[in-house]
Amino acid sequence: MRRFELTALVLSIAIISFSFTTNKEKVGVLILAHGGKHNSWDETVKNATEALKQHYEVEVAFGMANPINMQAGIDKLEGKGVTKIVVVPLFISSHSPIIRQNEYLLGLRDTLADPPMMMHHGGESMDSKKKEKEHDSMPFMSKESEHSMSKTKKETTLEPLHFKSEIILTKPLDANPLVAGIIFDRISELSENPSNETILIVAHGPSKEEDNKNWLKKIDSLADQIRTLQSEKTRAQGQEVKFKQLFGLTVRDDANPAIYEQAKEQLRTLVYQSGKDGDVIVIPLLLSQGGVEARYVKRLEGLDYKWSGKTLLPHQNITEFIEVSVKNALKE
Repeated sequence: MRRFELTALVLSIAIISFSFTTNKEKVGVLILAHGGKHNSWDETVKNATEALKQHYEVEVAFGMANPINMQAGIDKLEGKGVTKIVVVPLFISSHSPIIRQNEYLLGLRDTLADPPMMMHHGGESMDSKKKEKEHDSMPFMSKESEHSMSKTKKETTLEPLHFKSEIILTKPLDANPLVAGIIFDRISELSENPSNETILIVAHGPSKEEDNKNWLKKIDSLADQIRTLQSEKTRAQGQEVKFKQLFGLTVRDDANPAIYEQAKEQLRTLVYQSGKDGDVIVIPLLLSQGGVEARYVKRLEGLDYKWSGKTLLPHQNITEFIEVSVKNALKE
């Protein structure tokens, strides 16, 4: 009798163990990021995801809310048995038609909030063709990922993606403290006399006014965090030293020509005026080096300022940002 009971107990444990194993979710991570013309841009992003592969299946979909690359990434993850996908957008701001289109493609919006983002061969937005000479190094999506938009004579439609998995979309970089830490590192590499230095954090920025206001709020939040980091660092050294000034602004590459020119002149004026009685440090708020930062330098021709051109990547904080984003998503 006891032998029978023992056998039944062992069998029950085995069944429970098997059930737990078979029912356990397999998690995948889909990273969304702009693509770059240079392979080094894409490789820098991929390198930041390597550590995650120890724990999750990982795919990267390059492009600006590009449905073909996103669908391919989802298909690859589901082909590996993934049942839950955490989508991490490595974009600077939540306030963007790219993010809103991502939400629609992933079934988190019932309708498109903006006109479908049209792509010509090579991946730049149609609006950017207006400034083609300056934008010849614009990040772009791979040629095979034109778009999955069905065209009629009257309209262009964009359909949500197909997936079986549970989809969780995390927040973009925004004003995350890990981003502030990177920018502070970039400033510190150039800073020699903080009390005599004006810091300009320069981001790409959106076309829409409301989006731009929200971008600037996030950059202001980053600036506040950087001021705190500066105070903490110098207090630890025995004397608190603050930067003379710290500004955030957007250059708005894809806005209409009048707004674009206004943003350009604002940047030049700030650098010129600030440089009259101190040093100026300009930091690009971009994910990776790939040509866009060169446009900022072009805008500032003839002016004196300090510049390294270093972007958010490569930096360990981006890997940490992805890891934390995934862990927080899985807790919810």
